[in-house]
Amino acid sequence: MKKILIFLLAAAAVTVSCARETASDNEELEAEALEAYMQKYHSDAVRTSLGAYIFPSDEVPGGGDALSDEKYIRINYTITDRDGHFKSSTLRDVNSANGNYKSGTYYGPVIYYRADGNLPDGLEEMLSGAGTAFGPMKAGGTRKALIPGWLLSGTTAVYTVTLVEAFDETEVWEKDSLARFIQKNYPDAVEDEQLGGWYYLTTRPGEDSEPLSSDSEIYCNYILRDLSGRVIDTNVEKVAKDNGISRSSYTPQLINWNEDYTKITMSGSQNDVVDGFAKAFLHMHQKEAGIVFFWSGLGYPSGHGSSIPAYCPLRFDIELVDKP
Repeated sequence: MKKILIFLLAAAAVTVSCARETASDNEELEAEALEAYMQKYHSDAVRTSLGAYIFPSDEVPGGGDALSDEKYIRINYTITDRDGHFKSSTLRDVNSANGNYKSGTYYGPVIYYRADGNLPDGLEEMLSGAGTAFGPMKAGGTRKALIPGWLLSGTTAVYTVTLVEAFDETEVWEKDSLARFIQKNYPDAVEDEQLGGWYYLTTRPGEDSEPLSSDSEIYCNYILRDLSGRVIDTNVEKVAKDNGISRSSYTPQLINWNEDYTKITMSGSQNDVVDGFAKAFLHMHQKEAGIVFFWSGLGYPSGHGSSIPAYCPLRFDIELVDKP
């Protein structure tokens, strides 16, 4: 039995070895074919160490820090096949031009974790400019490169990438970004320093000096936005229709109050709400209106559908109203 097992293991090893050799041979042939294609159609392209090709005429140097070993990058990108046919993009205008725009979808920079080899080799090669005079991309810069399929674990594609910024800790980056936004645009908003990354601004004082409590009958209208002002959700009919949001009902929402904001729910069905939104009701009074801003740790850290990306600070405009 041992002899049979040894033979089978040896045979398996030979099979794996042959498969690897064949894959390597195929990559060599593909690399030769791609090099011939690039020489014919893009002779000015500069080859990186692993075999991606950077297009010099599309290089836009950035004015910020050069990319180093930061764990996260925030980028915009457009991807086409090598013949220029559109595949995907983070940019609204590009999606619109290619008939791919969808109402309610987030368009803008996205964050990727690049440590621990999380990004494909080809994309890392493009960002670093390894083996070329271009060197690492700088924040604010744009680079276009053709990346072979074997460096993407997929098909060959052309990437146009703008590096917005790079950083190591998402929470630190997001809270700092939110703090700068508040200071610039809503300097009167007050932060809950114990919680951190949560701000409230009263836009219309309430009628009652007493805060809300378990005895309060609480109904609200709300508008959910990101920091750019883009409307994501609302129960206000005009705002919903103006922004292409469809709802079955536009009635004010019942808030089930609790002194522990993590236990506050909305409507008769006891729907959970995100903590950043719920906490506002511990600061509000009847008939008050206000705006609450908070980092994604109090909202949707991993994003929500196609409308909210990961690590996205949110804003709720809240108005307390009479029972409908």
